[in-house]
Amino acid sequence: MKKFHLSNFLLLIFLIVLTPLMANNTWSDDEFHVSLIEKNLKIYTKSGLLIVIKSFSFNFADPVEVTLDSLSDSTFQIQCTYPIYSDFRLMESNDEPPVATILTNRIKGGLHFYSNPDWATTITIKLVDFGEHYYGLIEILYPDNRKFADLRGTVVDIEAGGNRNKYYENYASVWSAFFMSSKGYGSFFDSFAKGKYFMGIEGETKIFHETGKLDWYVFYGPEGYKIHNSYYNIIGKPKYVPIWACGPVVWRDENKGGANEILRDVDKFTDMKIPITAWWVDRPYSNGANGWSKMDFNDKFADPGNWIAKLRNKYNIRLMTWVATTTFGDTSFPGLFPNFFGYFDLSNPAAVTEYKRRLYDNQYKYGVSGHKMDRGEQYFPVSEPWFDRTHEQERRNKYLYLYSKVQHEIAQEYLGKDHFIFARAAFHRVQPYLSAVWGGDVRSNWDGLASNLANAVRCSYMGFPVWGSDVGGYLGEGRIPEELYVRWLQFGAWSGLFEIKIDGAGGRGEDRPPWKYSKRLQDIFRSLCNMRLELIPYIYSQVNTSYDNGVMMKPLNYVFSDDSTCTNIWDEYMFGNVFLVAPVLNKDGYRKVYLPEGKWYSYDLSKEYDGNTRYSFIVPLNEIPVFIRENSIFPRGNIYLGNSIRWSKEGKYLEIVAVPSKKGKSSFVYVDYFDNDNQKKLSMESYIDKIQISLPNLSVSLSLIVRVWKKPDKVLVNNNEVEFSYDKNSKTVKVAITVSGSSEVLIFL
Repeated sequence: MKKFHLSNFLLLIFLIVLTPLMANNTWSDDEFHVSLIEKNLKIYTKSGLLIVIKSFSFNFADPVEVTLDSLSDSTFQIQCTYPIYSDFRLMESNDEPPVATILTNRIKGGLHFYSNPDWATTITIKLVDFGEHYYGLIEILYPDNRKFADLRGTVVDIEAGGNRNKYYENYASVWSAFFMSSKGYGSFFDSFAKGKYFMGIEGETKIFHETGKLDWYVFYGPEGYKIHNSYYNIIGKPKYVPIWACGPVVWRDENKGGANEILRDVDKFTDMKIPITAWWVDRPYSNGANGWSKMDFNDKFADPGNWIAKLRNKYNIRLMTWVATTTFGDTSFPGLFPNFFGYFDLSNPAAVTEYKRRLYDNQYKYGVSGHKMDRGEQYFPVSEPWFDRTHEQERRNKYLYLYSKVQHEIAQEYLGKDHFIFARAAFHRVQPYLSAVWGGDVRSNWDGLASNLANAVRCSYMGFPVWGSDVGGYLGEGRIPEELYVRWLQFGAWSGLFEIKIDGAGGRGEDRPPWKYSKRLQDIFRSLCNMRLELIPYIYSQVNTSYDNGVMMKPLNYVFSDDSTCTNIWDEYMFGNVFLVAPVLNKDGYRKVYLPEGKWYSYDLSKEYDGNTRYSFIVPLNEIPVFIRENSIFPRGNIYLGNSIRWSKEGKYLEIVAVPSKKGKSSFVYVDYFDNDNQKKLSMESYIDKIQISLPNLSVSLSLIVRVWKKPDKVLVNNNEVEFSYDKNSKTVKVAITVSGSSEVLIFL
């Protein structure tokens, strides 16, 4: 074992040895070099200094001595000696001072620090602040209801809790001990113990948790998707999202007319030829306390096997239900905490078994396909002991984890992977169990819309791949102005989860289904739902490869990490890897948009824009600013129908859209729904005079649309010249792919 102690000689040797290594381009992306200088642990990547750890402080005490020991090429240990007062058991003795040994392992894309001294009860990690920006930790617009996501200069509590009206957007309820830094790293403290984070205050960033167990990861990017890829390698791959949940989803907060009202609503949408793919029924729909505790269908929803089957068989619409792990005071359930809300103890097997039985007997056997998960954090009884003896410091956060895990395992047992569960309240490590997050009970006004967009961006930084809004908002007067409704529908259609609320605020006030508005709104409503269906091949592929590609709604500096202009842009995002979306957030339609580096194109490909530029638009009500990134290739088309099976005459088809640069490479991983979800790579390579596109066998009829800079001379498919059409307005060439199997397309310009 080679030991490195602090000395001027070591510092000289370190600088001599490390400097040429840092200049060596042979470093791998996940290679780190660590040094110890004056008790500061310095972490380097091939790009230079990444992090300086000032101390690992147990029980609020900084170490008095630190040594660094190399154990192997991938493992080293940090030995920290602390003042005797840091261990209360030694305060009256002359024993040796307490020591903590921190084992550190190189992992894919990062480092893992671990220690669990038996004398420690708290841990504080102190980092040098380099003036960077910090993102993550919390979905709530914290502090001061500010919408930009940068947490620099703030103190953030990492503990789940029902915030009621503390914040303007209300009930945004996602937390995580994970953040990203603009220096290009991610930090994840793997614990459910509550914490407090001090972000860039007086030269320090401090990570504090009420546990003596250090279990901390540092991931290197610098792009957001790389950081999240390393994060998912630790917590598990994000949960599968079924194709029917990628389309428009509709609901009422209260179905006062029961099942007949749901069927009438679906009939009305179908008569208006507005496509939807899923519906959920919200509480109250059951017998028992608060219209829920029996977890069955009451008389208004009688004969559930019949009407749920009608939704699926006649309209191809899946049904989900509202659920909560509380009985609202009904004590006829095993394993309850003694609290007026009646929360289940999810660490108690008796409670989980009964919950599973009720869901199967009352719901799954009738065809329910998933759930909207509510509550979880509101009025949670922190002081009550758990069956598994979980410590009080962990209870709030761990409960949200168990809620998603238990719900996933029950649904998986009976429904397989073809189910969808989404929640308002979530904590880290739920990503393998939770299909999506929805953004809380937001207010039905313009600022509610803007706040929800800010919520989405914050959730994305935390690594929650799919997020959705209650389109139209939840709290307010009921019916909302037409302009607000349209702009919210547009934002929803370009969100990971597109769910639309069609009754009044909290089930009160005037309803807001499209047939109660003008023909103009109805036409826009229809076109957005049709567009969402057209995007299902893209959305389905992106959300089900998020472990590689990152979250669906990407903040701009998540993608463009070198562009300082993107630092605090909260009202634009990348939708997957191709589209930049800038929702309109005001009545007058005025919108400023920043486009990062490169060239960009309007959604219809007719207009071209330069990057590194700000633009101002007056956006017509029937439009939303969406831009396609140059050097992109992506699928769209008609591969899944909801209620549109009642009128659509089109067969299944795909369009592959390619937007090449004059020199570049690009690819897209397509998840083929018709071929057991096999992943198939679409690839493109372009030059000034030639574009080459490789397409695998994609199971359905196919056409190729390519944005070019001049009309092609000829097009070859598998070395055979074929006919093509050319649209001079959009500068696109269209080619029908009639061959079976894979295709190699060459476009000569």
